[in-house]
Amino acid sequence: MNTANRNTLWASIVAEELYRSGVRTVCISPGSRSTPLVIAFAELRDLYPDFQLLVHIDERSSSFFALGVAKIQMAPVALLCTSGTAAANYYPAIIEAYYSRIPLIVLTADRPPEMRDCGSGQTIDQINIYGKHVRYFFEVGTPEITGFRLRYLRSLISRTVSIAVGKGDTPAGAVHLNFPFADPMPPISVPTDVPEHLALSSPEAMFGNPSGGAYSQILAGMRSLDTNVIAAIANQIISHPRGVIVVGVYDAPTGFLTSAQRLARATGYPLLIEATGAHRRGEIGHYDSFLRSPNFCTTHAPEIVIRFGAMPTSKSYMLWLERHIGCQQIVVGSTNSDPTHGITQSLNVFPTSFCDQLANYLENYAQPAWQDKQWRLDFELAESIAEHTITEAITNIEELFDGKVYAKLAQMLPADSYIYVASSTPIRDLDTFFHSDHPITVLANRGANGIDGTISSALGAAWGCDRPMVLICGDLAFYHDLNGLLAAQKYQISLTIILLNNDGGGIFNLLPISKFENTFEEFFGTSHNLDFAPIIQAYNCEHVLIRDWQHFHTALTSSLETKGTQVLEIQSDRQRNKDLHFSIWNQVIANCDRHFHENS
Repeated sequence: MNTANRNTLWASIVAEELYRSGVRTVCISPGSRSTPLVIAFAELRDLYPDFQLLVHIDERSSSFFALGVAKIQMAPVALLCTSGTAAANYYPAIIEAYYSRIPLIVLTADRPPEMRDCGSGQTIDQINIYGKHVRYFFEVGTPEITGFRLRYLRSLISRTVSIAVGKGDTPAGAVHLNFPFADPMPPISVPTDVPEHLALSSPEAMFGNPSGGAYSQILAGMRSLDTNVIAAIANQIISHPRGVIVVGVYDAPTGFLTSAQRLARATGYPLLIEATGAHRRGEIGHYDSFLRSPNFCTTHAPEIVIRFGAMPTSKSYMLWLERHIGCQQIVVGSTNSDPTHGITQSLNVFPTSFCDQLANYLENYAQPAWQDKQWRLDFELAESIAEHTITEAITNIEELFDGKVYAKLAQMLPADSYIYVASSTPIRDLDTFFHSDHPITVLANRGANGIDGTISSALGAAWGCDRPMVLICGDLAFYHDLNGLLAAQKYQISLTIILLNNDGGGIFNLLPISKFENTFEEFFGTSHNLDFAPIIQAYNCEHVLIRDWQHFHTALTSSLETKGTQVLEIQSDRQRNKDLHFSIWNQVIANCDRHFHENS
């Protein structure tokens, strides 16, 4: 404990209690008001080598880097910044953490209350600055060195971490503690600040939990459903054999896929999986393509949909669901996740245990004769048609086409590697064109679906794991987070970035607004004409401009085997990309329509 003054002791207890509560990584941005906490973290790192401190000049990059680390490690990560607008730059990442349930411990320094709202520099109103987007907020108060106040501080820190990881009454997410500090900021000795006999009079305050663990703990178990509820859901399924199980955007818990596949067998329902949800080999992964077929959608009306994770990215899936809005939707693990506003049962239950509970009931009490085997066979046939149509079309495209990048990656990436995919067109193309035989984990910032912080998030995830990682992003997402590249060299992070540069907002070319030529390019296409090469090199990252598919194969293979961060840039034409996309989708539609019709 640093007892130089009240600020240093206060901050030392904060640092120690964070460590005891499971925090192993802190992302720090420079500033004066946060000095006591910075010093405390640095001193704790000297004691515990597994306690990691990472410094990011840009708070927005820092927060998304922390989000990437927390996502890959499934562990809480702390953020620390000074007072003023520094804290505001955390907001986009905090929103993402809220919607994607990522545990962040946000620590903002502040001036003491008497120095607020009076014209003092670098001071804004930081009370509840993040609104409803944090799971918990608390104004910690100025340091006061008494046994009671220090016990309060330990209890506050440990409980806050428990809330961040979802052990409280809310799901995991960001929490915010605001720390006001009066001078002195550095560890200057103030002999009267810390009572001499505090360690003897209040050992719990000074030394924490004697067991070495967190001071105050929240213990939580897995939520499961009563047998009567499981029986009622099972009877719904038996009465409605034409159902589907869907895995949308999802950071799935360990063991989930095996349990979901078991449930699919027990129900006889096809298992539709988005690329960001789970490994989908052997399941239905081309549904976005074949659900574009009017004939298939007309003749295949779902009676029940059981969904895990967020609503799938696929617009054709949502349109299919809206077309048959009378079907019963069962959303597992979320209590507010149905943008179609259909007939919905939301189950606040641990998804893996739900799958096992329901599958176990159906296996033991239901006769298999109730299943509609033709229903599942039709989905498997549509999957086969879409897969073969897309594969053939991709094979015949020799030019640099965005969609073919994903097909190449599916062939080349080693098992157990990671893809971090940006929002907008990349995540949609990944869902359409990336189908690997190897288990590849896909990560994405799909809580709020924004493009901000993409590079930083991927760098954080790459720093936090020891497997190959590839980031795929468009040029606008890349431009939006260029500051994030500073961390690549500073922390010697190995990441392959595939930059798909079609000079603007390619997603809008695929939308109806592209037909309005008078306004489209200025307000939506937004061509920037940037030469990224010198910018990338300024951050000491390697830039490779891809010439053809053989060059891409060579460059990707080399990057995956090379330390550091490399950017492989693929330039393409937006209009040509649009034409190729629609050509492929139209082929899938035509082939499916021939097989599925009203009298089939």
